[in-house]
Amino acid sequence: MLALPRRWLRQLSYAGILLVFASFLLLVANKKRFIRLQDYIDVDYMPQYFQPPSDAYIVDLAIGSCANYNKLLKKPHCGLPSDKEGKHGDLGSSGGWIRVNKNLLLGSSWVWASYLSVKEIQPEYHEKHGDTVIVDVWVANPEEDCRVKGNKKCIPKKILEEIHKTRVFDDEDLAQLQEQTKDIKGQVENGEGKPAPEELEKMYEPKGGNEGASESDEEDEEKTKEKEEEIEKEEEEKEEKKEKEKEGKEKEKHSKDEENKEEKSKRDKESSRHDLEGYLLIPSQKKLDESGWKKLSHGVWVKYGPATENAVTGIDVLFGPDAVDPRPNWDLLPHPLKDIGGPAGMEPRLTIRYGRRLNYKSKEYQPPLKFSSEGTFKILQVADLHFSTGVGKCRDPVPASSAKGCEADPRTLRFINEVLDIEKPDFVVMTGDQVFGQAAPDPETALFKAVSPFVQRKIPFAITLGNHDDESVLSREQMMKLASSLPYSHASVGPQEVDGFGNYALAVESSKSKKAGAALYFLDSHSYSKQPKTNPGYDWFKDSQITWLELESAGLQEEAGAPKGSLLSMAFFHIPIPEFRETADRPFIGQMREGVAGPKYHVDIRAAFGIAGIHVASVGHDHANDYCLLNEQDRETEYHHKMWLCYGGGAGEGGYGGYDGYIRRVRVYELNQEAKEVRTWKRAENNPGEMFDRQVIVKDGETLGSVNEF
Repeated sequence: MLALPRRWLRQLSYAGILLVFASFLLLVANKKRFIRLQDYIDVDYMPQYFQPPSDAYIVDLAIGSCANYNKLLKKPHCGLPSDKEGKHGDLGSSGGWIRVNKNLLLGSSWVWASYLSVKEIQPEYHEKHGDTVIVDVWVANPEEDCRVKGNKKCIPKKILEEIHKTRVFDDEDLAQLQEQTKDIKGQVENGEGKPAPEELEKMYEPKGGNEGASESDEEDEEKTKEKEEEIEKEEEEKEEKKEKEKEGKEKEKHSKDEENKEEKSKRDKESSRHDLEGYLLIPSQKKLDESGWKKLSHGVWVKYGPATENAVTGIDVLFGPDAVDPRPNWDLLPHPLKDIGGPAGMEPRLTIRYGRRLNYKSKEYQPPLKFSSEGTFKILQVADLHFSTGVGKCRDPVPASSAKGCEADPRTLRFINEVLDIEKPDFVVMTGDQVFGQAAPDPETALFKAVSPFVQRKIPFAITLGNHDDESVLSREQMMKLASSLPYSHASVGPQEVDGFGNYALAVESSKSKKAGAALYFLDSHSYSKQPKTNPGYDWFKDSQITWLELESAGLQEEAGAPKGSLLSMAFFHIPIPEFRETADRPFIGQMREGVAGPKYHVDIRAAFGIAGIHVASVGHDHANDYCLLNEQDRETEYHHKMWLCYGGGAGEGGYGGYDGYIRRVRVYELNQEAKEVRTWKRAENNPGEMFDRQVIVKDGETLGSVNEF
């Protein structure tokens, strides 16, 4: 082994110490915002402590309305406060009002629109001028808040509880306590149903003259007499019990001791002024101001405080009682905004981001796709969820008797969650129509519900778009950008030069190396034909997509070092290609309950699948079809290629069913890298625990030419 001279070692150690010290200074300077390291390196590579608190703080929020004609005139400032309004006034380049671009009325009014706006300030402005920022937000619930005794201003119970935990009981509180309780004497009781002795005697000490005192004395004498009679009776009962059984007396004594302990504990708890059950002191306006809480409009309360790492840095709006926000460090408030006037069942709710913006493309939220140590990789295909804004309406539920009171999205989620608990997949693929167009005036709310089971379980997922996903207020590109921005999402908008949005490929790493053990291709099958007169119906794959697929597959196979066509490969998209209709005299497993609603125009996508070496293509769209069909092309030629064409089956109660009592279902694929095998099966809502239509479709890297059940 080569030994370095001591002088060199000393110099290297000095250089190392200097490098560590310089790095420390850079990190401290970044935290203090003297420099911006995030302009040069990914912020997630920096230790958490040294990351700057936030890109911007929020100091105010407002809800404004305007006439709908502003939209027709293309005025983007509808409902936006003027620069001078709100905290800090006109901030110039240091901040200002930003509108959350969601109409709180969801387009339900022909005349009016309402918008939420937040006022941001840059950290540099805050560091220079100081002052507080918004550190918490809450929305009141009058039905609960106004029931708190003495809460005439209906201060939110959550705020009362927060203040109650930290406040020091003083003379002002005592005076308020006496005022609040003077008309409810006797309502606070100890364990025996009698007034708690010390606290309540002080509270209710008589303030009147001798007449009141005389009446009180007479009452006390009567109570004392009754008490003496009770004691004598108890003594007689005890004597009788003594004579009966010694064991019985011991048991009774033990039981009574336990009761006494419980009563004492209960009295101790309820006689404490801070622990009186169901009792909260109502703060004065001065103490409310000192707590930092401030009331705004529409039931909104905000809390001001120092700009800590957990200050509020983002506010969004979701809609409906079943809305969820699966994003880490976002908190969806439970109560809707008040007096907005939007459609029933789609009330707007605020969701709050605390702390810095997280990078959902970091390794923490983008785990690599990889075969397990056992050499398997399980994919759950979920097709046609058809989620709405709000709970959604059930269409053709089975059994029909379940239609009454049926809520589509919650019911669908129960089914999906059951399957996830059973299968525990490594990856989930949603093959289109996650969002049900016009039933989802806020598609973000619907999409968040769709992905929430996977995000909560930290399961990576991918998405392709269907024909209904972009029928609301977001374009196809916007929907794909939203889907690809979420944690655990491996979706991508795809190359700009390729037609459509959502053309991308993913490699599943081998369990033994980082080389690809399988390839997954995702394609945008578009929506309705753009040439309805000459080619009515649905759109078709474009030449740019075919070229992209051929080039992408060649690159993946080369990286994997696999012979052409030998890499386990699958394709996922929404609308079936015309070859799904070729069912006559073909190996087939599953049900074909409805016609194939695919494009009538043939393109070369099927040939491209052959060139790419794809073994299976799996789609959605036709809810009541769930079959797998063998398709062969160019028999007895060098281009001969076999592949299975499969449906996932419709999973969502919000989409149509019918067709011979169709029950919602999902499909599972299990890939095995050692056996070069692909297996598939399905699970249905009426019995998720049962696998059915179990089938091996690829073995030893070859597409099987017949139905092979297992």
